[in-house]
Amino acid sequence: MELTRDRFIDQFAITFQVHCLRLWSRRPKSAPMHLATCFYEWIGTNGGLISLSAADFARIAEPVIEDLHRSTPKGQRPDADRLADLLYDALDAASAEVTLKPLEMVKPAR
Repeated sequence: MELTRDRFIDQFAITFQVHCLRLWSRRPKSAPMHLATCFYEWIGTNGGLISLSAADFARIAEPVIEDLHRSTPKGQRPDADRLADLLYDALDAASAEVTLKPLEMVKPAR
């Protein structure tokens, strides 16, 4: 993947924490697989471009969510940095490409 692990975590972990992990129930009976869609959409909203469809992304993200569900103590939500790290590994192993959109500088009005 062109994007480095550290850059991926810096770019997306806070977004995952604020917008997606707050939806992670603290009393779940099963892993919240629906959050794969949240992660996919917020990567795009936060300046990322993904070489996968939402369905393909979900197939890669679901094992990460399942692993976090098993390893997170009951009554807590997973750490966003750990989530981003595991998601990066899964995307990299699948040869998926995540890049950042180029920054557009706003020109002042005349």
